[in-house]
Amino acid sequence: MTGLLIFLGLKRVTLKLKMDKIITRQMQQADIPVAMKLKEAEGWNQTEADWALLLSHNPELCLVAETGGEVAGTVTAINFENKVAWIGMMLVSKSHRGKGLSKLLLNTIIKQLDACKSIKLDATPAGKKVYDKLGFVDEYGIARMTTQNLVQPTNNDAAMEPKELTPAKLNEIILYDKKAFGVNREKVLDFLLKNQTEKAWYLEENGEITGYILSRPGCNFTQVGPVVANTLNNAKALLFSVLNKMEGQPVVVDVMEEHKELIAWLEGLNFTVQRSFRRMYLKANPFAGNPSQQVLIAGPELG
Repeated sequence: MTGLLIFLGLKRVTLKLKMDKIITRQMQQADIPVAMKLKEAEGWNQTEADWALLLSHNPELCLVAETGGEVAGTVTAINFENKVAWIGMMLVSKSHRGKGLSKLLLNTIIKQLDACKSIKLDATPAGKKVYDKLGFVDEYGIARMTTQNLVQPTNNDAAMEPKELTPAKLNEIILYDKKAFGVNREKVLDFLLKNQTEKAWYLEENGEITGYILSRPGCNFTQVGPVVANTLNNAKALLFSVLNKMEGQPVVVDVMEEHKELIAWLEGLNFTVQRSFRRMYLKANPFAGNPSQQVLIAGPELG
């Protein structure tokens, strides 16, 4: 039967039942306001500048799903030299969930990344169930910590004083970061330095970089990170240089769960653990870098 028959007196009305078609296409600049509404519905922190970064880095890997002529989902990826691709901004409108949009978006972007040796993401507990089914493998945990009213740190334990990170030092930072992160993410670090909220800082010993910190504005919080450092004391010294100027402000950090001592220190500054992420990978993990030096990540959409 192609329709539903309803008899109204002598009149018969045929109502055709039809499912809205779902399509995927490349995101455009004009889609950013709608994408912002999708992420605001989830309480996420990203700004229009963050979307613009993703579009400028790999526009072909920024996708939207449309149904009924409406943008109802997004996904993005940054491809680092076909070595590692980073998936983020997996969003589906609440009114369109259960229609297969997230599966379609993920399968589409994974297919586009077929030549990439490793595909990574930071999964929420809800998202992890989807990624498990697609074959993603756990790597390690990340704790999201937030404060609405930062308590100013009063003690810098490190012997070395951080120096201000300027564009002239960026190339050295990129090379240092590559050893920890696993691949060159020059465009991301350049964006973060140009869009920093507070001054960026680095540590140097005997002419060698031993740590750096960046931060950026968000819609709800200042995101502090990434922090990459050789030691926990270096990481705390870098954090001190930024956080001691942010008393009373809302701040978010995404810290590796293995750094229990740092998590306790942050709790003393009025941070609380909001939720967890699981870093996961698909295919293989040949560019793992040095996770112990990745103290704070840049954010789940950037790695």
